Order: sequence, then C-alpha cells, then structure tokens
Amino acid sequence: MIYRGACHCGAVHAEYETNQPVRLRHDGCGFCSSRGVKSASDPEGRLTLTSSQSFNRYRFGHKTTDFLICPDCGTYVATHMQGPHGPIGVINVVGLQIGALKHLPATLTSLEGESAEERLMRRAARWTPMTLREIGR
Repeated sequence: MIYRGACHCGAVHAEYETNQPVRLRHDGCGFCSSRGVKSASDPEGRLTLTSSQSFNRYRFGHKTTDFLICPDCGTYVATHMQGPHGPIGVINVVGLQIGALKHLPATLTSLEGESAEERLMRRAARWTPMTLREIGR
C-alpha cells in the first residue's frame, strides 16, 4: 500500500510504501508530545520525502538523527539518519496529514535509558529505507 501526505503548507511531500499493517508509535518525549506525533516505519518498506527547499534540521538528546522540519510552515515531518546500508527514517503521519493513518491509535513507547549505541541499533533494525529530495538545496 502507498500512503501520500504533505505538511501544512504543502512544501514537503511524502510517499510511504509498506506491505505490512501500519502500527503507529508515540515515544512520549517532550518534542513528540508537544507536537502530537504518531510515527510509522517499516524496514521492508520505502519512504520518499521531497521538499521544495532544504529542510530545517534539529538534533537533541544523543544527537544521532536529524529531525526534519518544513522550512516554511515549521511542521515536523520525519526523522532521518544514515543507516548501515543507506539513509533510513521514520515519518510523522500527523505532521504529514496522511488521512488514512493519522487517526489510528498509537502505542506509547518509552526510550528512556537507551544508550546512543542501543538507539542506533534499534533504528537500523526498524526504520524505513529512505530517499530525501531537497530540490532547493
């Protein structure tokens, strides 16, 4: 199944392809809680993000990933990092206004106590292979 969405202003477009049932997560950190984030990923899927400009990038915590934010409307759309076999990421289905997914319930997960190494290993195993296109870059 292919899901498509865009940020509030439409400058960022996403295409998320998965053959698995979508299971949303919410990690409960301050960043995600303040934005109502619901995340999705599938290591066997495919994610493409296209922006008309360079994304704003934000790092916090272990500073191992880039939180991608639309430079126009400020919507958090995805998290991105370099995995062992190329770029990987997780999408925010609420920020990308993916109607078929954004109203599904999300499982609350806690990442507290994870070391930077544990976090990188978990992400490498669970996140989606990703293509990032920044047209204005």
